[in-house]
Amino acid sequence: MPLTEEPQWRAMHNMVRLELHQLAFADFAWQGRNTHFFNRLFLVLAGEGEVRNHTGGERLALRPGFGVFLPEGLDLGFEFRPGLRFLSCHFNLSVLPGVDLFGQERHCREFPVDPGALERIIGNITSLPEWGAFGETEAFLWSVIGHLPLPAGTRLAELAGLAGRYGGLLGYIREHLSARLTIDRLAEVAGLSRGRLSRNFSRDFSMPLKSFLQKELAAQASRYLLGSSLSVREIAGRLEFSSEYYFSNFFRRCTGCSPSSFRRANPGPVFCRKEEPGR
Repeated sequence: MPLTEEPQWRAMHNMVRLELHQLAFADFAWQGRNTHFFNRLFLVLAGEGEVRNHTGGERLALRPGFGVFLPEGLDLGFEFRPGLRFLSCHFNLSVLPGVDLFGQERHCREFPVDPGALERIIGNITSLPEWGAFGETEAFLWSVIGHLPLPAGTRLAELAGLAGRYGGLLGYIREHLSARLTIDRLAEVAGLSRGRLSRNFSRDFSMPLKSFLQKELAAQASRYLLGSSLSVREIAGRLEFSSEYYFSNFFRRCTGCSPSSFRRANPGPVFCRKEEPGR
């Protein structure tokens, strides 16, 4: 019997990338407002809170048995009340470096979550990883993300078609990202004039190239703040800002909060270690 296959399924699997920046159990009270350049999922196990989407004019309750999806780039306000306990997932879902599939979404979404499944996943991620638990957790995340509708007009095939034209350039940006990277340098890499590259990029991605560079720089700074113990000064140096002062001002303009405030609002994980037998 001959094999039957629709090649686009395999192509989509190899094209879409899920990048996790945080997967943690959150249990703390906080109020604040910020803009992040990654998507967020809050899946509530207990307690109450609230999210305000100032960009889309929405207010969503955080309540047990439900989750909320918060797309990247929105101006959001938060109230985490005492007793609120939830699974926090920060992620990007992209087909090209820096091009998130939810990047054009301006509305948040609420959806039901199975409390029993959520408890198992929280148990998984607060223990040392094991293969079965890893597969269960990955399947759970994809089941949640896979039920989120993409923004109207998003066409995976069209984005994939831009890979040949922009894949090398976007890869160069990701590899050489710094405050010193200029559009003139990118035009040299692309073999185009500055004006033509800027016009083409704005047409194909509905975003000026300069804004894209700023977004990527703020996103990389966020990743350092979330996933490393580097000081704010060290991060400024890695990203080639002329000083910590200019880096902090840039980050505040992009996110609405200082690097230090961002770190305080996203506490680092408490790593769990299982006791060895006999101890």
